Amino acid sequence: MEITPDMIRQGTGATEKDAARYANALIPAMARFEINTPQRAAAFLATIAIESDHLKAVEEGLYYSHADRLAAIFPGTFHNAAEAEPFTKNPDALSQKRYEGYHGRGLIQLTWKANYQAAGDALGADYVANPALLCTPEHASLSAAWFWSSKGCNQAADDDDMDSVTKIVNGPKKLKLADRVAQYDANKTAFA
Repeated sequence: MEITPDMIRQGTGATEKDAARYANALIPAMARFEINTPQRAAAFLATIAIESDHLKAVEEGLYYSHADRLAAIFPGTFHNAAEAEPFTKNPDALSQKRYEGYHGRGLIQLTWKANYQAAGDALGADYVANPALLCTPEHASLSAAWFWSSKGCNQAADDDDMDSVTKIVNGPKKLKLADRVAQYDANKTAFA
């Protein structure tokens, strides 16, 4: 299957400008990691659409202005709003506290040092020393396709199982599952 820039735009719901910015990186990354069938492309593009807000965001937003909201989002990190207060309006400090500086970056929001190291080892880049690389179109795309493939998402897509894809990418909470499934279903129809 040949992936086209228009499929990137349609499959992610991105603007033409954002799709054009990522197409030259996504197309070879998808080919490299065998995201090369209509079903795999539909699932992968639906996933990165939600993870990256339709190719608009390649870095986790860690700016919180209210301590109570911050404590509610990260209950394992903060027991109450008072503990969270020093980290409001301070994304760098929150990244250090929550993720040891390795917060979500890339089109699938790679997190944690071990994942940065594994992706870097596989892709020949030093993401641990230079995490900002993951915010460039090339590395945002490569890291997403690598993660997708290395975690078994191609098989889940082959099985038409967006529930499993979402669990692999997001864990048991399966954030925005309905949005992912809706984009996936639209993609399957468009790519058939």
